[in-house]
Amino acid sequence: MQDEKLARILKTDPERGMSKLVAKYGGLVCSIIRGKLGAPEFCRADIEDCAAQTFMEFWSCSQDLGPADSIKGLLCVTAKRNALDALRRRYREKGTASLDSEDAPEITDEYSLESDLEERQLREELLRSVNELGEPDREIIVRKFYLGQPSKEIAKRLGMSVSNVDTRTHRAVNKLRAVFEEAE
Repeated sequence: MQDEKLARILKTDPERGMSKLVAKYGGLVCSIIRGKLGAPEFCRADIEDCAAQTFMEFWSCSQDLGPADSIKGLLCVTAKRNALDALRRRYREKGTASLDSEDAPEITDEYSLESDLEERQLREELLRSVNELGEPDREIIVRKFYLGQPSKEIAKRLGMSVSNVDTRTHRAVNKLRAVFEEAE
């Protein structure tokens, strides 16, 4: 899809346009951000947050796009700028915090590398289990819990009734719960 056609869709149907935009340029945006935030102190969630911020900023100015504007170029510049801002913020937070100040966070022994690793493994296992649900349950779970879409919107997008979406959600959650109870 050409940028001109995508720009028209963004102006006439912003929701559909953003969906197409993320599908077309999501990998590129994440790649740019990952290149800047590849340090160990940045996790996958930080990269996803930065990508989401990039698309939100683009969406807020998408109505002002002119015919000569390059969507790809604007997204790349915005992604790079957001990633560098996140990097600066992280280093500023790490470099200027004083442990003697009253507003310094309390250091506890509760955090451990093992618990962080276990949490990441649990998230990865959950994602694998969601992917194994099959369609349309996988898409319903992703839309409902990862994208935060209401049942009514999911039903409309998938051509189902709201009660069918709710029933499938309930059953899929029960399947996931059973998988994790078995693993324990």
